[in-house]
Amino acid sequence: MPTEMFQFQLESTRMLSPKAKHFVFTHTSETIFDYLPGQFITIHFEHQGKMIRRSYSIANAPQKNNRIEFAATYVESGPGTEYLFNLNEGDKVQITGPFGRLILKENNPRRYILVATSTGVTPYRSMIPTLQDRLDADPDLSVVIFEGVQTQQDLLYDQDFLAWAAQSPRVTFRAFLSRQSGDPTQPHIRHGYVQQGFSELKLNVDEDYVYLCGNPAMIDDAFEMLKDQGFSTQQIVREKYISSTK
Repeated sequence: MPTEMFQFQLESTRMLSPKAKHFVFTHTSETIFDYLPGQFITIHFEHQGKMIRRSYSIANAPQKNNRIEFAATYVESGPGTEYLFNLNEGDKVQITGPFGRLILKENNPRRYILVATSTGVTPYRSMIPTLQDRLDADPDLSVVIFEGVQTQQDLLYDQDFLAWAAQSPRVTFRAFLSRQSGDPTQPHIRHGYVQQGFSELKLNVDEDYVYLCGNPAMIDDAFEMLKDQGFSTQQIVREKYISSTK
């Protein structure tokens, strides 16, 4: 059975960092494009006579308004970002989806630990309203978000997570910079790799549920660290982002 194709129109863009751009698209049909927080879409386009596919995690929570947002980092000579970064407002794209299993399970952990590198943090942004609903319903629940990037200017959506944490005392956001020192004036910023943040937490295999998204090397390293702590594969949800220039 062929996958249904949806047409979306570019509404707006804005730069998130020197290399990453935030895109807002709207569905050109009145039919509702529905999805779950954490899922991704795939854009189809032609490049040098070949059909190319590139996938992007949805950054906004579903509101049945036929709008999807996502972030893309510019990759030199990458046909996906060359295509996206040269779109103009009003241009139309072909999309399939939604796809993906990086979604919030219907379980009852005491703590969600959401770990990501770069654009891997995007699906966590889409989860904020659902997680807040769960926090409101369960006074013992807490949420931790760890975002890993090279330098502070590479951080994506950090202001959204900081604003959420400021309003919700059981939400914690930490940023980890692998190529820049921490900033003593900003206590949420650390130096190091994002998976090193586990040492700040008293991990509890009976209460924690962990999500890993982004760089495959980070995910593999974090997965092994968690398994060494006694976590089962059922307690760890993974989604690897593989960059392609072909």
